[in-house]
Amino acid sequence: MNRILPLVILVAACKGDGRKQPSPAQAPAQAALEHATQADLAHDIADAERLGTWREVQQRWQGQTLRWTVTRQRALCSSADGCNVAAFPIQRPAKQGWMPQLQFAPGQYDALAGLCGNQDQCDVTIEGTLSQLDVSPDLPTSVQLSNVRILPPTPTRRTQTARS
Repeated sequence: MNRILPLVILVAACKGDGRKQPSPAQAPAQAALEHATQADLAHDIADAERLGTWREVQQRWQGQTLRWTVTRQRALCSSADGCNVAAFPIQRPAKQGWMPQLQFAPGQYDALAGLCGNQDQCDVTIEGTLSQLDVSPDLPTSVQLSNVRILPPTPTRRTQTARS
């Protein structure tokens, strides 16, 4: 009898209280950011630099659907597999060094190429998911957007040629 009692207690303890833990699929969805421009991300990164909140910035931003106006530079975006864009107007010295890498939704690189043609620089509005954000005090910031779609130009958005 003395050997059975510890075994019964052990089995009961392993069963827990019978409540199921929520699966990752049941976890609450990440709330969309109210302010999600590239300037907002740059501000959060600057705050992380001062406060050491790198992990929080990554958790808050990664997975967000973003709509940004960026500059496609032909030399840095020559194929669907190799396309980085400037998230900010080019200035010297550069205030931010990260240039998001784009992974396009099907057919969207062709839409970008059709919109920009042979222009060296072309402003476009994109929408995509921030699928990878690497921020730390030791390495340069790395931003990757996936499922990127090119949004059609509107009268308020102009390409580089339209400004000339």
